[in-house]
Amino acid sequence: MIKFFRKIRQQLLTENKFRKYLLYAIGEIILVVIGILIALQINNWNEQLKIQDTEISTLKELKSALEISKQNLISLVNNNKRWQSYNYKIKDYLKNKKAYDSTLDICFGTYYWTGKAQLTTAAYDQLKNDGLNLITNSTLRKELIYVFEDFFGQIKNEHEQWEKDYLANIIYPNHVESFQKYFPDSTNEYYDEYAKPINYSSLLNDTKFLNIISENISLRNYSMAFKEQLIVKIDSLNRQIKKEIIKLND
Repeated sequence: MIKFFRKIRQQLLTENKFRKYLLYAIGEIILVVIGILIALQINNWNEQLKIQDTEISTLKELKSALEISKQNLISLVNNNKRWQSYNYKIKDYLKNKKAYDSTLDICFGTYYWTGKAQLTTAAYDQLKNDGLNLITNSTLRKELIYVFEDFFGQIKNEHEQWEKDYLANIIYPNHVESFQKYFPDSTNEYYDEYAKPINYSSLLNDTKFLNIISENISLRNYSMAFKEQLIVKIDSLNRQIKKEIIKLND
């Protein structure tokens, strides 16, 4: 093709048709420029498609991670409801000076349990490394940051504070002094622990322990409410992600 155009130019010069040669040369340059621009545009389209494919793939991973986290949160909230029932039972027995019975042992063994939220963040961490602007929908991007940074961050901090401050400094010292842990012949389906009061009569008049149980109930109610709020938030966010994936695929 190049030889063909060169031959035409040489023929025009030979025939001393310089004006036509000049116009032809300019036209040829314009065609070359147009060709380059088209090639660049095609390359740009291909790059945009690659970026869009990466965005869709990332959104799918985020959606999957959020769903896993949601299921873990649901399981954790259900466990906390059971452990909370133990706290209410202990409080009822202590306040009303009820006689000891062995069904309290599972309550005394597990009343302080909270469990740790297993939140899946690998997909979001990768997104941060790649650049949050990969998510082109600014509203969706802000919601992702809000859930993964604020909500997940608060749950992580809550657990750390519970473990380091409340359990270590308040629960454990009192628990070791007041209870004897044991393992029953047949464990229950939840694998909860058992503990028998060393002196139940003394425990009935232990105002400090009753206050610990009451505080336990308040903290757990707040924690469960926050996790349930996050579950609703995750459902809403996953619906937004699904809509965005459909839009990007159109």
